[in-house]
Amino acid sequence: MYSTRLLEYRPKTENSNIKKNHDLRILRIICQKPYFTGSGINFISLIKQSKKMGIEQAAVFGQTSGEENPLKGLVSKEYTFPVRFKNDKKNIQCDVPFTIAGMSDKMPYKSTKFSDFTLDMLESYLETFAVKINRAVEVFQPTIIHIHHLWLISALSRVLYPEIPIVATCHNTALRQMISAPQLREYVENPIKNINKIAVIGKEQEQRVKNIYGFKPLKYDDQFLHIGQGINTDLFYPLNYNQISKDTSIPKKIVYVGKLCFSKGVPQLLEAFKEIQKERTDKLELFIIGSGDGKEHEHILDGKYKSNQSIKFLGQLDQEQLSKYLRECNVFVLPSFYDGFPKVLLESLACGCNAVITDLPGVKEELYEKLGEITNISFVPLPIMKSLDEPLKDSLPEFVSKLKKAISIQLSNNNISDDNKQYPEKIRKIYGDKALFDKYLSEYNNLIS
Repeated sequence: MYSTRLLEYRPKTENSNIKKNHDLRILRIICQKPYFTGSGINFISLIKQSKKMGIEQAAVFGQTSGEENPLKGLVSKEYTFPVRFKNDKKNIQCDVPFTIAGMSDKMPYKSTKFSDFTLDMLESYLETFAVKINRAVEVFQPTIIHIHHLWLISALSRVLYPEIPIVATCHNTALRQMISAPQLREYVENPIKNINKIAVIGKEQEQRVKNIYGFKPLKYDDQFLHIGQGINTDLFYPLNYNQISKDTSIPKKIVYVGKLCFSKGVPQLLEAFKEIQKERTDKLELFIIGSGDGKEHEHILDGKYKSNQSIKFLGQLDQEQLSKYLRECNVFVLPSFYDGFPKVLLESLACGCNAVITDLPGVKEELYEKLGEITNISFVPLPIMKSLDEPLKDSLPEFVSKLKKAISIQLSNNNISDDNKQYPEKIRKIYGDKALFDKYLSEYNNLIS
């Protein structure tokens, strides 16, 4: 049983007699769908950057049975290995007898929670991924494995292939699963600590990983790589300031991008927007971009704000469509109660938006350290939290009030000083996907040599 192998894992000494291939061949693995989440977009971005450089790559990824290959044109069909999960809408043959297990409990598509995993579900999940990963290694012969999320499939890959260097990118959702799915953490802890290189956003996230997984001491020197985030600079760029309309009759635009669920603070944003409309005389519009699933999604779409014609629910947009909306908007708002370092925050800033975001751990520190303080971003204190991503109900009115105030400040903040004009370009230079890929590329080459 693969679950037993994870529990009983002990680090193995590499066989020095194995002949090494120093050609860079990357097997990329993600346990859920590409494109739909920040980690999925990161996965696709790295594939595209590798393709531009002519680097050979293969991919293992989650997919709903019956859906088209999302990597068509990016990765050769012979090197594409989807793990097909149950399609709850169609009776189609699948590899795993339940819907995709989401790294967040609220995904933008139908999903299964890791907290609901039984031992049988765990074994089915691990066995199916093991079959696909083994097949990928047999056919493709990778010299590097790069996995997203410090979770079950990263642990499984370490157990299956102790001789292949592994890079694993931390997305905060895995840290959350270590808490919300405690029955699974013992399968993860030990193998994760023996991954060659763990990519984190910065110092704050590194420390959280060390604390949650019990790193003491480090298995490898320089085991953590501070990678930051990567945005597509071909898509996310600002308008020239002389292109910005001075017509006061045009509504000011506020935009939210993310999953439609309670933990993202969407109901509180809708409430704050309603209050702002009452207090201001200028015309306002709120764009809600993203999708969801289940009762929370239905509640948001069918709620009392549906009749407000100033609120536009746009659904899921691709990156090109999203960038166009961000360039047209004045203020980006992310009132999330739990998050990592949101890539969409960087994308909005790169497009010239002002921003309002909850004071999530490490975000302010990362931006201020690399870019300095700026008046175009407001950080709203989190409400008193009942659990990891659920606030106390009594603390929400005050949170809405603070959110409303911060949005109003940024709507009125027309400061286009030289520093503010240069800010989008600073974001693009430091957090561009090419800069991120170059960091990974250097580490890939170090590991295989």
